[in-house]
Order: sequence, then structure tokens, then C-alpha cells
Amino acid sequence: MKKTGSDYQNTLDFKNELFHFFNKRLSLLFWVGIILFPSFLVLDYFVINEFYHSFLIYRGVVSAALLCLFILHKHTCGRRYPFLFALAGYMCCGTAISLMVVQTGGYDSFYYVGMICVVVAFASILPLNFYQSIGSGILMYLMYLVPVLLFNEPEKKSLLLFFNNNFFFLFFFIVSVIKSREDYKSRKKEFLLRKDLDYYAGHLEQEVKLGIQKYADSELRYKALYENIMDSLVLIDTNGIIMMANPRFYKLIKAKSSKEKQPSLLEFIHPEDVNAVSNLMLERLFQHIEIRDFQFRIINSKNETLHVECSARAMQKARNGMGYQLVLRDISSRKKLEKDLITSFDTLKNTRAATIMGLAKLTEYRDNETGSHLERIQAYCRVLTTELGNLPGFRHIINREYIENICLSSILHDIGKVGIPDLILLKPGRLTPEEFNIIKNHCRYGGDALTAVESKINGTSFLLLGKEIAYYHHEKWNGQGYPFAVKGLDIPLSARIVAVADVYDALTSKRVYKEAYSHKTAMEIIHNEKGQHFDPDIVDAFSAGSNRFDEIRRQI
Repeated sequence: MKKTGSDYQNTLDFKNELFHFFNKRLSLLFWVGIILFPSFLVLDYFVINEFYHSFLIYRGVVSAALLCLFILHKHTCGRRYPFLFALAGYMCCGTAISLMVVQTGGYDSFYYVGMICVVVAFASILPLNFYQSIGSGILMYLMYLVPVLLFNEPEKKSLLLFFNNNFFFLFFFIVSVIKSREDYKSRKKEFLLRKDLDYYAGHLEQEVKLGIQKYADSELRYKALYENIMDSLVLIDTNGIIMMANPRFYKLIKAKSSKEKQPSLLEFIHPEDVNAVSNLMLERLFQHIEIRDFQFRIINSKNETLHVECSARAMQKARNGMGYQLVLRDISSRKKLEKDLITSFDTLKNTRAATIMGLAKLTEYRDNETGSHLERIQAYCRVLTTELGNLPGFRHIINREYIENICLSSILHDIGKVGIPDLILLKPGRLTPEEFNIIKNHCRYGGDALTAVESKINGTSFLLLGKEIAYYHHEKWNGQGYPFAVKGLDIPLSARIVAVADVYDALTSKRVYKEAYSHKTAMEIIHNEKGQHFDPDIVDAFSAGSNRFDEIRRQI
């Protein structure tokens, strides 16, 4: 289809706006890389200490390179090619992480997660189009795949891990491409909607007002206004009968004007909107109350449903007494755009849920004993939060949105376990005190990782609850938990809820070092820890929903 001049101008304006937004976001991305890339030295020190010094050099060189790119980008010539500068920084990060992967085993190295983080950060912060997103993702995947194949020798077990790593890499790559594509479409729809709204708000409304003020006292000029104005104008009497209407109104309803038959306005109103128009709009209008921006639907003679926005006021007409003027504007296109935007936002919400589940599955993959642990934790948290919301002290905090968010975020509680060595995490028996101290670090690892990702997202992040839960789900009400030894209400509510759900699931699940406890025994243990390990209010909510806990334990 051939583009009109208006469509072509809109495309140019959108590309120009996106270009400036890309430059703005690129500066933010450089600072994120400059600060966060060296910050993972903490992980290097505790997890891969033997490579700490070489990794220190890699991270220092990358941070310096990103700083140089940032300075060059600030110059006029640099801002003309933002994507090339972004790609250069992207490849610097990918090259360094690729070297780390090769040094830490290649096929079975878990440092490939860093490349996933770079892909997700690149797609989340920059307004990439579909081709930029898929091209950069393929480039990063090749930077991971090729060096491993060239410089590492595989073993059978390593190949299985390598296959798994590739699976997760491709999963996040696909999610990032989908997110970039939907973000790009949403931005374009929002831009076009703003253009439409600006036009109507800035031009048509002013034209109608000026026209009505100029010709209101002249019968002939008033009639001319009715004939030529861009909106549908209708004059009705005190019974709602159409006394006069301009040609645009008859074009809207797809009917011919008739001097013999004077129809009622209500004949064209959608049956579901008749009561609202009659009781809310016309009743107020007949009391000489001015109506503004009242929306309803009409059905034309072709049985098509149209959305209109109505402004109306009473007016005195010579010889004909009192009349009521309605200005109807067809907003069907605007309603469609709004619906499309809502659909796009729903898609983004589903993408968010898939991203969180993908992150959480990394932990479940590392620990084969967890089984359906994540699904049960979500179900337990829903029961606890719902019961807690019935208590007076929590009704102002817990609503439907909070329940959905905590159920979604609860599965991130043990994400930090990806940083725990397999020899300890998968040990078939009880841990020594020294090993348990290492396990405790998973709270900090998980919280720090989610904090790093959250810092790249403008505004309130959907990872806020996940970060709280990862950090604090092993804290105790009496302050004797870890890693921060906080107590009471200083522990976030989300973490206090997950703590009860997590302990119940651990008690009722079989491990290599213990058999599963019965539901009754688990209840007794949790009640004995009321006010010590657990928040008393949450234990009360657990008691109220205990039967549902037992059902979930049996079903999942």
C-alpha cells in the first residue's frame, strides 16, 4: 500500500524521536557497564578465586573501553552512529566473558550466564528494532559457541552441561527478541496515538469552540456551521427528537436526511448504552448542565457499531424555543488504538512472567532434588497471602496485584544457588559447618544479581519483590537468621511469607539425608517456631489455610 504524505512524515518523526531516545539510553547503558562489569569481581573472588587476577585485568580493560566509548559518543560525530557504538561496547563485554568461559572449563562453565546478562541488558535498556535485537543476539551466541568449540576439549558430562547451557542461552535470546519487538511496536503505537490526540486536542476542539462562539447568534451562519464543520452536530428538543443535523451526522449513521420523519436520538444508541445516555447524559443536559466528553456507542443503518464522544449544551433558538446542541466525534479509531495498546501491555506482562520463570529454573536445574518445588512455593504463597489479606492489619497492603506479584516473584528465592559450587550444593548428605556457611552466601548472590538487573530498569521494577525475597527469606523473626540478622518488621513482608512456605516445603519433602515429614508434624514444627523463626501473623494465616497446604502437597 502506498504511503500518504502524513504517514511518511509520521514515520520520519517516529524515527527521529527513537534516534534521540536511543542516544539517551546508550549513555545509561555505558554507565551500567562501566559500574557493574567490574562489580562482579566479588563473584570472581569467592567462586573462581584462582582466576581472580586475570579476570581483574579483563574487567578493568572492558570498563576502560566502555568509558572511552562513552566519551567518544558524547561528541557530535559519535551521536550520529549510536548503534555502532553500542555494538562496540557489546562486543567488548562479550569478548571478555568469552575468555572467562574458556578459562573456567568452556563446555561446563557457568560463566556463560554473564553473556545472557549482557544480551538481556542490551535488549532491555536500548530501544532495539527486531533486526538489531536478533542480530546482536546471534552475535553474542557465536562469541560463546565458537571459542568453546575451538579451545576446549569436551567430556561426556561436559557435553550434557554444554547442551543445557545452549538451551538456556537460546531461551533468553528468544525472550529478548520478543521483548524488543513488542517494545518497538508499543512505542510506535503510543507515538501515533499521541499524534492523533495532539491533533484532535490542538485543532478540532479549538475550531468547534471558535465556530460556535462566532455563529451562535446568527440563524444563517449557525446553519452554515452545521453544514461544514468536521464533527457531527445534532440539535434535539426536550423529548430527544432530532430537530436538525449536519450532513456529517447522516454520513456517520449512513442514512439520508428526511424532513418527513424526525427520529429520536435514542434510536441510534447501542442497546447496552441507552440507559446511560438517557439517565446520565440527557437528564443532566435537560437541566441545562453542560456535558463534556461523554462516551457511548451508536449503531448505524449498516449495523456497524461506532464509538463516539459527545459534548453538549442547551441553547436558545429563535421561534423554536429551547434546543440542545450535541457535538459528536467519531473516536472508533482511537478506541482501537487503546485496545491494541492494552494487548501489547498484556504481552509484555506475559513476557515478564516467562523471564522470571526462566531465571528461577536455572536454580531448579542445579539442584535435582527440588522437583516441583517452585510450583509448590507459588501455590503456598498464594494461600498464605490470601489468608493474610483477611487480617485487619494487612488489608491496606495486600490486594490482588500484590498477591499475583509475590506468587510470581517467590520462585526467585533461591536463584543465588547458581553461584554455589556443585560439590557443596549437590552433596548427598548433611553439610559441615564450613559448607553450610558457603551455602548461606546464596542469599547475597541472588539478591545482588537481581539488584544488578533491577538497576538497569527505569522506574519501579517488577524485580523489587524478587530481590527482597532472595536477600531475606532466611532471616528469622527473632533476629537469629542470615545473612543480615535483621528481625521483626525489619524483614520485608514478602520474605516473611516465603520463609513459612519454604520451610513447610522443605519439611514435607524427601531428601537424601531425611524422610519427608507428615503434614501434621510440619504444622507442629512451624507452630513451635511462632514468634521465634516466623512472624506470628503469618503463622496464624498458615493455620487458617493449613488444609489447603495439605491438598497442594498431595497434588503437586
